[in-house]
Amino acid sequence: MLRSFVALIIHISPLPVRLVRPLITALGVGLLALAAGRARAQTPRVLTPAPAVAAAPASPRRLDDFLLVARQNSPLLRETDNQVRQNRIDSLVRARQNGVQVSGIGSALYYPSITNSKGESVVGYDNAVTNGGNYAAIAQATKPILNRFQLQNDYQILANQGQVLRNTGRLTGLDVRRSITDQFLNAYAAESQLKFSRTLLNQLRLQDEQLRKLVNAGIFKQTQYLSFYLSVRTQEVTVEQNRLAYRRELGTLRALAGVADTALIALETPTPPAHRPLAGLLAPSQRQYTLDSLRLLLDRRAVDAAYRPKVSAVLDAGLQSSSYLPIALARSVGIGGGLQVAVPVFDGHQRQLQYQRLALSEQSRRGYRQFITVQRRQQYEQLEGLIRAADALLARIREQVRVADALVGAARQQLATGDVAILDYLNLVTSYRTLQFSLTQAETDRLRSRFALDYLAEQ
Repeated sequence: MLRSFVALIIHISPLPVRLVRPLITALGVGLLALAAGRARAQTPRVLTPAPAVAAAPASPRRLDDFLLVARQNSPLLRETDNQVRQNRIDSLVRARQNGVQVSGIGSALYYPSITNSKGESVVGYDNAVTNGGNYAAIAQATKPILNRFQLQNDYQILANQGQVLRNTGRLTGLDVRRSITDQFLNAYAAESQLKFSRTLLNQLRLQDEQLRKLVNAGIFKQTQYLSFYLSVRTQEVTVEQNRLAYRRELGTLRALAGVADTALIALETPTPPAHRPLAGLLAPSQRQYTLDSLRLLLDRRAVDAAYRPKVSAVLDAGLQSSSYLPIALARSVGIGGGLQVAVPVFDGHQRQLQYQRLALSEQSRRGYRQFITVQRRQQYEQLEGLIRAADALLARIREQVRVADALVGAARQQLATGDVAILDYLNLVTSYRTLQFSLTQAETDRLRSRFALDYLAEQ
C-alpha cells in the first residue's frame, strides 16, 4: 500500500539541562494519564482461575464416570481451555498496545571525507548533508490517539474469537461424549454376551452330569452323549472368545477415556436418556455459523478501519549532535514532541478486492448452514424411526426368547427322563442361544439410537 506520511514534529533544542528534566516529566505524565484513562474505559477483565472439577474414579464402571474421566483427560478439551485463556491474554495485550510505548534510539554514524590539495572533497558525502557525522541517544514515547473505531473493532474481534473457542469446546466435548458412549455400548454388549455364554455353559455342565448318569443307566447311547459333550466343549470355546472380545472392547473404552486400569470389571447398565426435541439456533453446531457471520462483519469493519487516518502523539528526549566532542554533545541535549499522522492514498483498489473475498466467504457460510440444518433434521427423524422400529423388534424378540426359554426348560426336564432326544435338546439350545444373541444386539442398537438422538438434540 502506498501511504503518504504527514509528520508534524516540534523540536526544542538545545535547552539547558536543568530545564530538560521538568519538561520530560510533564509531557510523560500527560501521556501516561491519557493512556490510563483509555485503559480503564476499554481494558477487558483480568483472568480468573478455572472452577474446581469433581474427582473422577480410578476404576470407572458407569457411563457417567467414563464421561467424567474422558473430559478431564482429553488433551483436545484441555487445549481448547488454554486457547480461551490465551484469547483473554490477547485482549490484555491489545489494551497494552494502545497505551504509551517507550523505546530507546541510539546512533553513532561517521561520514569520512577525503580532500585534495585545494581543500576540495573528492571522496565522501556532501558535508552540507551529513555534517560529518550523527550522534544521538534518544528516549521516545508514542501513544495512539483518535483510534476509538479501530480499538473497539479489535476488541470485538477478540471477543468473537473467544466465543468461537468456547463453542468449539462445546462441540469437542460432545464429540468426546459420543465416542465414549458408542464404545461403552460396544463393551456393554460384549459383557452381556459373555454373561449369557457363561450362564449357558453352567447349565450345560449341570446337564452333562445328569446325562452321564443316564448313559451309564442305558437310557441314552454313548454316541448320542458324544454330541452333547462336543456341544459343551464348543460352548467353552465360545465363552473364552466372548471373554477376549469383552477385554478388547473394555480396553478400547479405557484407552479412549485415558484410564490406566487393566482389570476385567463388570459395567453397570446404562440408563437410556430421555427423548428431547431437536436443538434450535442456540445449538453449538448452529451457533458456529452465527459466530462466523459476526466475524465476517467484523472483518469488513477491520478493512474500513485500515483505511482511516492513524494519529499518534510523539515525545522524545535525549541528545543529537553532528560532532562527537564532549562540548558539542553537552550543548545538543533537548526534547521534541508533536503528532504523527498516516493517511492512505492509493493501494491499487485492494479494498474492493477484500470486500469481494469476504462476500464469497459469506456465500460459503450460508451454504454450509443450510446444508447442516437439513441434514440434522433428516438425521433426527431417521433416528426417531429407528427407535420405533427397535422397540417393535425388541418386543418380538423378547417374546420369542421367553418361549424358547420355556421350551429349553421343559426339554431339560424331559431329558432327565429320556423323553427327549439329545439332538433335539441341542437344537433347542442352539436356537435359544441365537435368539439371545439377537436380543443383545437389538438392545444395544436401540440404546445406541437413543444416545445418538440425545447427542443430536444437543449438538
